Amino acid sequence: MSSSRPATALRDTTSNEGNSAGHTAHFGTLAASWREEAERLRTLEANGQAAALEQAARELEAAATTWASEWLTVSEAAAASGYSEEHLRRLARNGELPVQRNGGAKSRMYVRRGDLPSKRHRDGRDAPEGVAYDPVEDARDIAKIVGGIS
Repeated sequence: MSSSRPATALRDTTSNEGNSAGHTAHFGTLAASWREEAERLRTLEANGQAAALEQAARELEAAATTWASEWLTVSEAAAASGYSEEHLRRLARNGELPVQRNGGAKSRMYVRRGDLPSKRHRDGRDAPEGVAYDPVEDARDIAKIVGGIS
C-alpha cells in the first residue's frame, strides 16, 4: 500500500461535483472586483496602478487554484472542514464527496480541499445568504489562507 498523495491523473472514485466549499468562488469574486477597479483606474490614466491590480488578480487566482487543488487525508480534511472523519467518509461512500485512492478500495482516501463541504464558523465567517459581501474582510481571509498571516 502506498501512502503518498495522489497525482492529479488518478481517477476520481465518484462523479459528484457539487460539494465545493465555495472558497475559490470568493477568490474569483475578489479578483473580478480588482479587475473592475483596474478598468476604472485606466479611465483615469492610472495605468501603473491598474496593471498592479490586474497582476494581483492573476496571482490571487493562481494561488486559489493551487489551494483548492491540494490533496488532503481524511484527517486533514476533517480539520479543514469542521466535519468529522466519519462524516466525510460517509459522504464519500454515498457518492456525495469526490475522493481518490492510490490503490484498491481499502487504500488511504484523499480529498481535494476545493471539494470539501463548508461548515459555518462560530465567529460568523461564511455568513448566510443575503449578507452583504465585504471585499476587505474577504481579502483578510485570503491573506490568512494563502500567506499564512494571522
